[in-house]
Amino acid sequence: MNLERNLIDNVLECELKLGHEEKPISFYYPVTSLTELLHCEEKELASAIPEFLAEEQNRLGNVRIKELPKEKGRYEVTVPAAGVKWVHENFQPSEFMSRFVTEIKRPGNTLEDMVELFRTFSPDVEVERADEEEWALSFMDEEIDPYVYHIEQNEFGLEYHRFTKEAYRKTMEG
Repeated sequence: MNLERNLIDNVLECELKLGHEEKPISFYYPVTSLTELLHCEEKELASAIPEFLAEEQNRLGNVRIKELPKEKGRYEVTVPAAGVKWVHENFQPSEFMSRFVTEIKRPGNTLEDMVELFRTFSPDVEVERADEEEWALSFMDEEIDPYVYHIEQNEFGLEYHRFTKEAYRKTMEG
């Protein structure tokens, strides 16, 4: 997984949830996720970020990456409107992501229903239960989807956060 793929997936996820709009979209990354996705150490970020930005010029456009001054170690990554348009014109969300976003919002769905959704795509699903109301789901086959979905069931229904597998592991360790 690299930062470009992650940004593309995030833009596609936003489009599924909110519809397509050609306007900038910002995402927030802790330094650990940014270094993972740029395949570098923290001390190498000063050179890895400009390299990434130069490489993306013809695809995602003038992406902006800046550390948030009041939140040391947290970065805002903004994909410009031109990059959002490029993603929209060149990529489609996976069938899994499309179904997931539809099902997670369906009133009355449960964590068990989400496990069944995953299993319609593969029998090899990892289910990690933090407790009765919080589960992490992921596919063993990352070709289907490479992320971990941490899903919580509460009085409002189901809510989720999506992580790379490495980011999820570090979050659970920390």
